[in-house]
This record gives sequence, structure tokens and C-alpha cells, in this order.
Amino acid sequence: MLTACVALSCAPGCASWPRAFGNSPCCIDGKPAVARQTIGWHLFDVTVLSQLTRAFHVVRVGRHVLGVPVRALNLHGEELPEGTFFTNRDPQRLAPDEVRWGPTRPEDVGQGPFLVTKPKTEGKTPGAFVADARGVRYLFKLDPANAPELLSGAEVVTSKLLYALGYHVPSYEVLFVPPAELRLGEGLTVRDAQGRPRPFTEDDLRALVEGRLRDGLLRVSASKILEGEILGPAHFKAFRDCAELRALRLMYAWVNNVDAKDHNSLLVWDGTRTVGYLIDFGTSLGADAGLGAPKTPCEGWTYRVDFKEAWSELVTFGLHRPACEPERRIVSPGVGLFLPSLDPDRWKPYAPNLAFQEMNDDDGRWIARRISRLSRPQIEAAVSAGQYRDPADAAYLVDALEQRRQAIIRRYLGTDAPRD
Repeated sequence: MLTACVALSCAPGCASWPRAFGNSPCCIDGKPAVARQTIGWHLFDVTVLSQLTRAFHVVRVGRHVLGVPVRALNLHGEELPEGTFFTNRDPQRLAPDEVRWGPTRPEDVGQGPFLVTKPKTEGKTPGAFVADARGVRYLFKLDPANAPELLSGAEVVTSKLLYALGYHVPSYEVLFVPPAELRLGEGLTVRDAQGRPRPFTEDDLRALVEGRLRDGLLRVSASKILEGEILGPAHFKAFRDCAELRALRLMYAWVNNVDAKDHNSLLVWDGTRTVGYLIDFGTSLGADAGLGAPKTPCEGWTYRVDFKEAWSELVTFGLHRPACEPERRIVSPGVGLFLPSLDPDRWKPYAPNLAFQEMNDDDGRWIARRISRLSRPQIEAAVSAGQYRDPADAAYLVDALEQRRQAIIRRYLGTDAPRD
């Protein structure tokens, strides 16, 4: 459905979606279709149910077998029209400083003191929703105590690279906050181990902060809360014939962002159109937000539940092993485990993504061309946004990103990217 790939105009009530186009990615039978699945059900859906449905889609399977896979509906030649998730900015025209700041405007940077309005209870990364001195709202996420730059650096750097390639992302910045500038709002609660609500106290806040201070400051990843009406996460399978989301597989392979589930996207009604944002990049580069630690060696090589790998191991009586390198060790506490090597054809997120599975060589060439237009100074600028204390960590990330970029370009363009 072509209209699914261009900028959506369906309002929260779904009234503006033309019925002639059938079911919208936002609305089904006049009702919102972006209801948030539980993560467990979503993973079962994409790992089992959707795979079974896909296997019995005769046209798609047949065309894939014949070597003529279903083409993206919105890709014509080398260019793509602007759409729900993508704006057609030219990476080559961005100055390094524009890459460094991405979507962040000067007024988007938080100003203390910060009022904690709600503890962050979803996911495994600790944090809080806050409002700054002007009332601007942010989500603060914290690094592991023993890896004070791991998640925040990965999240911010990845957001800048996505922005440079044309994707919609919120403003992500590293902030250093004096603990005295964190103040509790009234009536805050959290749930105890039995699921019962209890007050969120100064002691709870102190427990989050202690052990994470460096030079008396708390480092946080600060994402500015998006303006507009939040519709909910996008279902990637509804956009599986849109080139920008198919090709996102290679962008995520580049930065090894293995957490590509629906929940890490957000559809927002801005009053005139629906904008699709990519969010939550704490499981990119060498970090794994789900573990609150560095990645394990096989992340990016296998699905968390990988039936193909399990079958191969079964029929070879345990002799088959994934192609990952289990002996590899972390680079540093701030970088985690992020290898310079990449096989673009074999990369996998931790759970299947229906849009990624539909990617073909045309989609791959489109995003590879965009990646090739980035320069090393632009990549250095994106990494500088991570504010790594050790220059060796930043230098390692730039070199690793450059080598992984070259692997993508060689695979899809048959050449190396020009070097600056």
C-alpha cells in the first residue's frame, strides 16, 4: 500500500484516512491500530505467528524463490520521497556540527533544576521522567554503575547517525546533573516486589544516584519528550513494503542495534500529519540495555530464539555453532563489545522484524548510498556527542564504525567509500 509509505495524514480518531486505501497502518475499521502489545506477546508474534503467516504467503515466497522479491512501493531509482519515518535530507550537505547536534536545538538542552515527575518503571534501564526549570519534559536514563558511559553514549551517538541519514529521532543529549538539582515531585509511587504501589522517596532517588557520580555529577541520557499526540508504537509489519524501514536493517547492522522491536518506534500526531520516530538506542554499539551491561558476543548474529540455528545444531548433533566469536572481550567499560567486523548478509536483530526480512538488494543499495555519503569527520562529530572521557574510546568507535561502514558499501555498491 503506497500510502503507508508516504507521510500519513490519519488523525488520532482515524477520520481522515481514505477508506479507498483499505486498512491504514494507524487505523483498522476506523479504530486506532497502534495499541501497545506486551513485549512478551510481541516477541511471540514476530518469532512464531508472523513467521508462520509469512511462510504461507504464496506470492511473496514464490517471488523470493524465483529471485524477484516484492519491491518496495516507494523506491523509484535512487531516491525516496519523504515519508512517515524519513525526510530526504542529503547527508553530504550536513556540516559535522549539524551531525553532532542532529535534531537538538539550543533550547532543547535541559536546564536545571529538574523536578522528577515519574520514576521510569518500564524496561531494565533505571531512570525518571523529569521537567526542567522551564517545564520542558525529558526522560533521563542512567548508565550501569560500573560502566558510566556505556548506554548513554550508545544512545546519543546512534541517534545522531540516524538523523544524518534522514530518519526521524527525538533529541538525545548527554547531560551532567548535580544531584542537588534533582527534586522529587509530590505523590510519586513505584511498585514493590509484590506489585503493590508504595511511595517513591528521597532514599529511592539516592539509591539511583549513589555509585553513579563522577566528579560529583550524574551522567544521564536526556531524551526530550516528543510534542504532539502520542498514538503508540508502529507495527513494522504494516510498513514492510516501505524501503526506508526495510533498509533500516542495514543502518541497525552498522551500529549493531539489535533491539528493533515495534516498541522502539513511536507514531506522533503533530496536528497536520503522523510522524514516525525511532527511539531507544541503548542496545546499539557495544551496549545492551536489556542486560544493563556490554553486549554478549553473539548479539547481531542470532535471534534470541533462533529456530534455524537450533535446527542446524540438532541435525549436526551439536557440531554446528553460530558464526559469532565467543572469545571476544569488551573494549572498555564505556564502549562495551563492539567489533569492527560486520557481515551485512548475516546480521540479525535479537527478534525477527517483518520489514527487515523483506529487504532486498535495491533497498540495500539505497541506504548504502546514503551511508557512503557520510564522511569520517561527520562520524567523528556523531561520536563526539557521546562525550566519552577517554579519547581512546571515541577513537575506537570511529574506527569501528568506519570499518563496518566499508563492509556495507562493498557488499551493496561493490566499492569502498571515499576516504577523507
